[in-house]
Amino acid sequence: MFLFRTRPLDLDEGAAALLEGDAPALLAAVHTSLDAAGSWDTEALEAAVRTVADDAGVKLGAVAQPLRAALTGRRTSPGIFDVLALLGREESLARIADQMTKPA
Repeated sequence: MFLFRTRPLDLDEGAAALLEGDAPALLAAVHTSLDAAGSWDTEALEAAVRTVADDAGVKLGAVAQPLRAALTGRRTSPGIFDVLALLGREESLARIADQMTKPA
């Protein structure tokens, strides 16, 4: 269902909780990293997201969970790199931007 949802996404309660605290800053870093990605395949996407986690000194899940919430509006989804690939560059970056600009 996440493929057919329109922006801005309505977030379920679990997803909204994932977007609190440092999540907007992490999403901003992910947005920058993904925007600079040379290709939009799962390997390149995973490398971009892992770089953000490494640079922030956090585990991948600390980046992937807010990213999942921003992309799908839910706490659970298929694999996050598959979600990014299926949504495509433009829609993924737009959904991330919607959530990274919300006040903390």
